[in-house]
Amino acid sequence: MAPEDAIGWLRDVHGQLYRSGPSADGRMAWVAVVRVPGRNGARGKLIIALGDTVEEATSSAEEQWQRLWQALGPIH
Repeated sequence: MAPEDAIGWLRDVHGQLYRSGPSADGRMAWVAVVRVPGRNGARGKLIIALGDTVEEATSSAEEQWQRLWQALGPIH
């Protein structure tokens, strides 16, 4: 997933992207936060995915989002 694809997907699902401040060794981390809505009165889920890059964090969030969305079943 290219950076522009990652940002586009987050926009499509109304997700957010954050960057942590540098740690003691100077490393930064990226955090993708996405909500999966519930259906039929069920509570939604919140996905928080971490990565060393925007692509890693977003790809992880998307994989989890796809699994949860598919588990909800078809929309009627």
